[in-house]
Amino acid sequence: MLIRLLFLIASSLALVVPASVQAADRLSFMPLDPDSFADSRNGVVRLFCEDPTNGHAYVSRAVLLDVSGARGDHDVLLAARHGVTGQGGERQCRVYGEDEETGRIIEMVLAPQDPREDNEFGEDWAILRTAGRLPAGITRLQAAGAGPGITGGLTMVNRVTDNRACRVQRIEHWADERLIVHTCPSRPGLSGSPMVTMIKGVPHVVGLHVGQYVMLQEDSRRYGVARRLSDHFLETLISFIEADTAR
Repeated sequence: MLIRLLFLIASSLALVVPASVQAADRLSFMPLDPDSFADSRNGVVRLFCEDPTNGHAYVSRAVLLDVSGARGDHDVLLAARHGVTGQGGERQCRVYGEDEETGRIIEMVLAPQDPREDNEFGEDWAILRTAGRLPAGITRLQAAGAGPGITGGLTMVNRVTDNRACRVQRIEHWADERLIVHTCPSRPGLSGSPMVTMIKGVPHVVGLHVGQYVMLQEDSRRYGVARRLSDHFLETLISFIEADTAR
C-alpha cells in the first residue's frame, strides 16, 4: 500500500524513518489559499456513530487519506477517538459526504489509553478502514508528521465555507508536545477535522482537532487543541498500511 507522508523537523539532524516518509525543509506552517481550501474541504467527511449500549448517536469529522493499495477495496480515514468510541467500546459508524451516506466503518485502530493519563487530548485519535471505496469525488488528502516547536499559520478544514487562517498559539507552561494549541474557530461536532498546512504548494494534514482548552486565568479564553501527526501516531499509521500490503 502506498502512503504519501512527509515529516517536518525543526532541526537539520537526520531522522531515521521508513523510506515512504521523507524529510521536508519547511520549518513553519502556512495556511491554505482559497483554491486549496476549496479542494481540501471536500476531503472531510462526517461520521455518525451509534453507541450500541445506549442507542445514542454522535457526530464528528474524519479526513480521507491519499492512500492506495493493490486491492483498492477500501479507504483509510483519520478521526478523533472520542467520536468513534464510548464506554461500551467501538461505536457503529457510518460515513456521510455532503448530504447522504457514502460508506461505513468496518475496522478501527484506536490510540492506547493509559489510565494514568491526565490529559484527555493526548491520545485522542483513531485510524479507520471503510467497507469499500468512498466516492471518487471525495478528495484524498496527503499527510505530514509535524515535530514539536513548529509555528506559523494553519487552516482547520471542514465542510463549512469558513477558511479563516488561524495560528499556532504559544501558552506558558504548556508541556505536552503531542498537541497543537490553535486559534481556529471551533464548535461541538468538529472533532476530527484536519489541521492543514501548505507544503511546497500542496495541502498536507498535520493534525486532528480534538477539543478546546479554557484559560480560566485569562477571562475564560478558549483555544482549540489538535493532536499532532507524529511519534506513535505515525508509527501506527505506517504499520497499519504496511500490514494491509502484506495481506
